[in-house]
Amino acid sequence: MKNIIPTIILVFTFVSSSLAQVPKEMPSFSKFINLYTGELVTSDSINKKHTQVFILFDAGCGHCQELGQGISLSLDKIRKNVDFYFVSMQEKALVDGYINMFAKGLRNDSRVKFLYDKEGEFILNFHPTNFPSTYIFEAESLQLIKQFDGENKVNSILPFLEKPN
Repeated sequence: MKNIIPTIILVFTFVSSSLAQVPKEMPSFSKFINLYTGELVTSDSINKKHTQVFILFDAGCGHCQELGQGISLSLDKIRKNVDFYFVSMQEKALVDGYINMFAKGLRNDSRVKFLYDKEGEFILNFHPTNFPSTYIFEAESLQLIKQFDGENKVNSILPFLEKPN
């Protein structure tokens, strides 16, 4: 466990300095595992008729905890055609702790999935530079609407996801 954080920081540094370009459309991915069903989640298996929100998070990151809690408390304001994918390189026990302590409302919402990224595919394909890293892709075209690195305030992402008045 002590070696995972320095490894992640090293990977972030390498990727951000060598690639540093946020994708303009949702990148392809094929190795994410749903932590609660064990199913493989790929770029081909998502519902392309929904807005897609991908969040790279670390269960021990205070900013990630704040964002998860904010989303959990704001789900009733968010359109039903928005899917959230919380992506972690950490095992299920740590993610369970994150959910139980900070974001209980996320566990039972059908729009929210928790994915395990054992191989670091998210970092290689999405090019984040900080935790949490949030990507919002529009439905159908899967073009990037907005990307946040290190942003932990739910109010920053809500304008892109809220139900119309």
